[in-house]
Amino acid sequence: MKTKISLMLLGLVSASAYAGAIDATPMPVSNDINVTAPDQSGMWSFGGTAVLMQPIGGGFNYANSLSSATTDGNTAGNISKNAVGQNYNWWFGADVSYAFAGNGRDVMLAYEGMHSTNKNSADGDFLTSPFVYSANTAANNGNSIYKNGSYNTNRGTFTSASGNAETNYDAGDLLFGQKLDVGSRVRLHPFAGLRYAYINHQNTGDYAGGSYTQSSPSVTYNVTENAKLNSTFSGIGPRFGSDAQVNLSQGFSVRARLGLSALIGARKTDSSFVDSYYDSTTGVLAATDAQSADGGTQTRVVPEVDGRLGLAYTHDFSTNMAWGIEGGWQAENYFNSNVNVSGSTTNFALQGPYARVQLDVA
Repeated sequence: MKTKISLMLLGLVSASAYAGAIDATPMPVSNDINVTAPDQSGMWSFGGTAVLMQPIGGGFNYANSLSSATTDGNTAGNISKNAVGQNYNWWFGADVSYAFAGNGRDVMLAYEGMHSTNKNSADGDFLTSPFVYSANTAANNGNSIYKNGSYNTNRGTFTSASGNAETNYDAGDLLFGQKLDVGSRVRLHPFAGLRYAYINHQNTGDYAGGSYTQSSPSVTYNVTENAKLNSTFSGIGPRFGSDAQVNLSQGFSVRARLGLSALIGARKTDSSFVDSYYDSTTGVLAATDAQSADGGTQTRVVPEVDGRLGLAYTHDFSTNMAWGIEGGWQAENYFNSNVNVSGSTTNFALQGPYARVQLDVA
């Protein structure tokens, strides 16, 4: 999958998450391959994009399935992972731009966002929680957790587990561009500006069917656990790239775009869990242990790359109005933007088909 995405991005001629997807301005006809700035009229453009995006990567591993119970439930042999599926989710974008009268310059304000929730569950004799709580607090020493008044390195095993992965993504661009015609069929649109992005992952695991035996007095408890990890990155930074358009005929054209950003911002991570102990004889809730750990806030530079390749059709209603549609494939990646349940940094990467409409009004 990663190879497929890399080849697609390398094949793109230029890009942005949205900038100037449809341009109805006719290009000059010339037998020579000259690079010129088109003489354009002042025009507003309004665009909307829908993308059916699929996350790329390992997803949220909410439970490990073990071959047997051991002293440390996280290190038994023959571990298999249970993950929340990487399903396709809708991503929506909107933009407005103004093309200044004269030599091909424009400005654009754009937004894109995705908000999704995915779930999965598993059953088995030896299921463990993979959540790693902060090693920076006395009550949470690495993989140890605080149970029933004493430290216990055996996280315990469960017979059922479920995972819930919620993703919230919002990004906005302010871009300034310049149209350049290369000969009579190719138009480039380099741009530069700023991007702001907010990426939030909320991963929740619920576990049931656990057992804990207290030695003195001797009591056996049925145990359930609820664990949560919240990882957020928000940042702003420079963005640049280019669009490309190759005109075919009868209003059809091939569109490509590549955009690059470097976002400077804060990455914040916090986790928590609640263990509930029920008397195995009476079923009465006997005790609850709740812990939370603040992973702190770190300042980071997150590189971002995005690209798309598609086919577009534009219809001119008059010299003052045009309408266009576009469809193709899009990919987007923020490098090391967030933290997963094992405490490792992870990319926020997406790919999928897109459809776009745009209205140009002079």
